[in-house]
Amino acid sequence: MKRLLALDVGEARIGVAVSDTMGLLASPYTTLHVDRSGGTDEAKVWAAIQECIDDFEAEGLVIGLPISLDGQIHAQGERVQAFAERLKQHIALPIAFWDERLSTVEARRLLADRNEQERGRRQRGRGQDFQQGRRSTKRRRKGKGGQGGGHEIDAMAAAVILQEYLDSRGRETEETTK
Repeated sequence: MKRLLALDVGEARIGVAVSDTMGLLASPYTTLHVDRSGGTDEAKVWAAIQECIDDFEAEGLVIGLPISLDGQIHAQGERVQAFAERLKQHIALPIAFWDERLSTVEARRLLADRNEQERGRRQRGRGQDFQQGRRSTKRRRKGKGGQGGGHEIDAMAAAVILQEYLDSRGRETEETTK
């Protein structure tokens, strides 16, 4: 099986995640920045998405669709659907929508858990420095595409969307084989 990509489409940024080749695990990949100054320059966005598709030889694209808690698609969901329609003119992959309700909340929780684990490892590894109350001056490494700080949330949200999609496909396969 080839990989799937997922997009968490926002006004200023698009989080991108990728699955493993087995279609079991999703990982955050990068965050694309959408330049809205002086009009939309979607050609760069299409090219960046196509580059991600090519990098992983993706066979499909999952796009998070914001559905409100009452089950309705409102303005942001309509914008994402319109984005997907324009994107279809530039890529040759099948597109599936996935309900992204609460994906950003889950992404924030996962990042907080990861940060807490990293902090614990650093504190255990510091020995005397930690006991004396010194702080490390190392800067956090930024990932591909300039993610880091607040922007990694977008790629993590895309990973949450993709993982839920992959999990649902696994459940469907299990149910049909019973």
